[in-house]
Amino acid sequence: MKMYKLMRLAARIREMGFRLETMEHNAKSDGSGDTVSSVMAYIPEFTTSGWPQSALNGIKVGDFWFDAYEASQPDASGTSPGTTTLNAPGTVASVSQSGKVLWHSISWLNARIAASNRIISGRPCHLVTPFERFAVLSLVMKSGLWGQLRGNNDDGKDTRDPAEAAYYGTADPTQSGRCLTGTGPDTWYHKLEADLGIHNLVANVYEWEDCRIESGFIQPKAYLSAAAPSGQTYIDYDDNGGGDGVNITHLTPGTYTITDAVNGNEDVVVENLIITGRFTGRAVLSSALSSAHGENCQIQLKTAINLCNGATTVWSAIGKLLEGADSKQMALPDFSDTATHSATYLDRAYKYDNNDSRALGRCGSWYSGSDARSGLVVITHSHPTYTHTYIGFRAALSIGNL
Repeated sequence: MKMYKLMRLAARIREMGFRLETMEHNAKSDGSGDTVSSVMAYIPEFTTSGWPQSALNGIKVGDFWFDAYEASQPDASGTSPGTTTLNAPGTVASVSQSGKVLWHSISWLNARIAASNRIISGRPCHLVTPFERFAVLSLVMKSGLWGQLRGNNDDGKDTRDPAEAAYYGTADPTQSGRCLTGTGPDTWYHKLEADLGIHNLVANVYEWEDCRIESGFIQPKAYLSAAAPSGQTYIDYDDNGGGDGVNITHLTPGTYTITDAVNGNEDVVVENLIITGRFTGRAVLSSALSSAHGENCQIQLKTAINLCNGATTVWSAIGKLLEGADSKQMALPDFSDTATHSATYLDRAYKYDNNDSRALGRCGSWYSGSDARSGLVVITHSHPTYTHTYIGFRAALSIGNL
């Protein structure tokens, strides 16, 4: 019944296009908490356009929900982040609400848990993926408002605005420079209209994304959660009993290799993802499997994305974005070009580190200044266990039919 309700909701929302909706859900993943609400934005299906790089245009994206505000705890207020230990969410679900102290100082590992503790119509939400972020930023690009979007990158205001009261968000009393969720001028909403769009895509805090960087390379992987017969047009994946999902991330579109010692390896092209749980999902393929594959076979992006080029501690300007077939859907910076950002309204800097395991953060923070001006700036030097007051997160929700 819950899945049927989700399917009906999906059909209705697709007809209506972009909109905000208040979702009611339990404050805990096990259903033992109070009923709370989250404001989420429906990102409709559309084809990207307007990017200065042709490879980023003509891509089909959308058809999911995205938090309208940075995540906070269910009992957060304008003066407190809530009563749950910041880096120990347990079963507590994140919410998306305005006027709250956001959920900060939480690691990438635990942000995944807090995001997926929110269950709507029977399906868990999940930490936002780079593919979903690309879709949201493409919505801004397609609208023609790129370059006008602003946020808290200058201790409560945007560095491009004057130091006048109308340009500031409401100060977070628990952290100097940070603002409460959903506050600030109209230009902090992706449609440049108050309460009519997604808030604070530019700065305030970096936001974790469901992406790992291993020794400078991005190569999403997971494991088949069940045997897949020849001719099947999708594959279901999980973390192969890894518990905290430390060894897998949610997939993105691209070419993947199924490693199968029994039936032989096979390359498949993933066209779309329906994320069904904290570490589970369904990858929709461009064509049917040519061979059968057994449970727990690894599926991994065929060609790793080189994000770092061997550098370890350098901040680099973002010139253009990656254009490869397996990377263009992630809106990640291309280290080979650092000169064209001024002409294309891209952010000015990102930091990378090619030592051991790292996790991706996006957006910028309240002290980023002109380095964060469009929502593309990333940090790639933070360990998955790292916590800080300038890092938070958002959740998203897949609504595709299985």
